[in-house]
Amino acid sequence: MNIKTILEKILGDVHVVDKKDSHDYSQKLDFELYTKASYGEKIGHRSNKLPKSIDLGGSISITLFDDAKNCSCNVRCSNNTRIGKISNLLGGGYEFKFNGKILHNGDTLYKCGIKDGAIIMLNIGVIGGGGEEFYIDDDLLDPSYDYDFRGIDDRNQKFYRGGLEYKRPIGWKRYALKVNERYENDKWLGDSGKSNGDTEWAVSYHGTKHQNMKSIYDNGYRVGYNNAYGVGVYCTPNIETAAEYSEEFTGDDGKKYKIVLQNRVKPSAIKKASDNGGPDDYWYIENGKNIRPYSICVKECK
Repeated sequence: MNIKTILEKILGDVHVVDKKDSHDYSQKLDFELYTKASYGEKIGHRSNKLPKSIDLGGSISITLFDDAKNCSCNVRCSNNTRIGKISNLLGGGYEFKFNGKILHNGDTLYKCGIKDGAIIMLNIGVIGGGGEEFYIDDDLLDPSYDYDFRGIDDRNQKFYRGGLEYKRPIGWKRYALKVNERYENDKWLGDSGKSNGDTEWAVSYHGTKHQNMKSIYDNGYRVGYNNAYGVGVYCTPNIETAAEYSEEFTGDDGKKYKIVLQNRVKPSAIKKASDNGGPDDYWYIENGKNIRPYSICVKECK
């Protein structure tokens, strides 16, 4: 399974490429962008006002108009200017529409039928809606911590993280995010298994439908208010329980797969659904900052 396909499924209607295959309109998918999206800073929110003008050189003059903010920007460019190049100069995260049709970042003005004097409508705060292309930055993934748990038998063995049992993702392949040196320290990633005052965090899993994964990416782990057993972000120490909430998708090899996000959670922040009559292996975290996605687990559906 290609990691680019996996990221596309998590993010939604986007195209992910390697850095070497990126274009002038590609947006950088780095750890900073990933963590901003994961912890509540919505991607695509920009200044209330557009710049008055952008000069890319050329004989065509078009107007970008944001009806919601009642502001506009004049762009001088050429027939061969791509939508994504203009979007990136505005900071990215925009949906462009012309004559009611969504424009894609790789499209040229000529391909879209846009001529001198045309008006293009903008929506702000959209990711994926315009088919953005992202390239994987060097600091997003950490292949040195990837691990293939397929073919492993953990019977008669127990592992612990943060004083709680760590049920490893047996039968799954894990792709690691580069999280070392990203927070106040790396002790939360410890593997001693001991409960030591929240220094080392426990392991949990989160499975969801693809459109909800995109929401997690856009908005972070949002605390839910319609949950049956308590208000918070729901997760589980059992990956197979999480997989029940994960939607199957078809990979680039034609096979069916599921994706589950692997997290670390602050032990003292864990609330058990069983305390309120819920299942034994349902946890909920009241503050989204106390749960950190740190890898992606993928499994072929047999």
